[in-house]
Amino acid sequence: MNKVILIVLSFLSFALSAQDDLMNMLEDEVSNETSKEKISATFKGIRLINANTIETTKKKTLEFRITHRFGDVEVEGEHTLIGLDNASNIRFSFDYGLTDKISIGIGRSKVAEHIDGNIKFRFLEQKSKGLPISVAYFGNAAISPVANVPEDDLVNRWSFTHQLIIASKLNRSISLEILPTLVHRNYVDQTIIHPDNGSVDENDIIALGFAGRFKITKRMAFVLDYFLSFSEYRDSRNGFYDALGIGIEIETGGHVFHINVTNSVGIIENDFIPSTRSAWDKGQYKLGFNISRVFSF
Repeated sequence: MNKVILIVLSFLSFALSAQDDLMNMLEDEVSNETSKEKISATFKGIRLINANTIETTKKKTLEFRITHRFGDVEVEGEHTLIGLDNASNIRFSFDYGLTDKISIGIGRSKVAEHIDGNIKFRFLEQKSKGLPISVAYFGNAAISPVANVPEDDLVNRWSFTHQLIIASKLNRSISLEILPTLVHRNYVDQTIIHPDNGSVDENDIIALGFAGRFKITKRMAFVLDYFLSFSEYRDSRNGFYDALGIGIEIETGGHVFHINVTNSVGIIENDFIPSTRSAWDKGQYKLGFNISRVFSF
């Protein structure tokens, strides 16, 4: 009887051990399968031309970025080498990955001398089987050290952006996204009335962005983005235009380089959504470039 009990106990111990090993193998297999299902590299950088992308800076990685806009190609082009002699805007920025899904950043622009801080959090990720989109939140706060408003309280120099980034990598060559956006400015001049509809400027502006990346070769892609502003005050009759950019993306190892053309002087949402006053059909488009360098820690 003792031998029988000993055999049964040994068998049970072996069975439980085998079951644990099997469960561990299954969990590892599920984990590996899940990681394989995640869609990566929807875009190659954290920004296209004007638009944010779904990508965040990787954990413990610092990205240094320079964004440059020259002068108008046609309007200023005769004696400025298609605007290359002039710099309409320059922005230097640093972005750091707290995790693979959360990054923070700071930047400084020439326009209004804006100093901005931002955060991006990717909370949904596209899967090859299942969820067809990735979703991230982007928010920023910008302050101008320039006394450029009549009521020059410090609070009036602040502006803010809240944005959802909804992206999908349709296949190896095409990635698309839409960007519902809200820009809030603490101060706007409401003494100027629209000549046609009688509207005045708003503190809150809603816009909808569209962006796409279309792969041409292994290291080159065509990129574009466009932001439609929903504002009665902001239309062509009142001298405002939607920001449109097109460009070529080139990946060179540790660099992602964009050569682009856009009618927007502003680089951050706080500038180009409310304040784009250049029109493509008037020759008021600008050559520019974005270049980034990544440092790992």
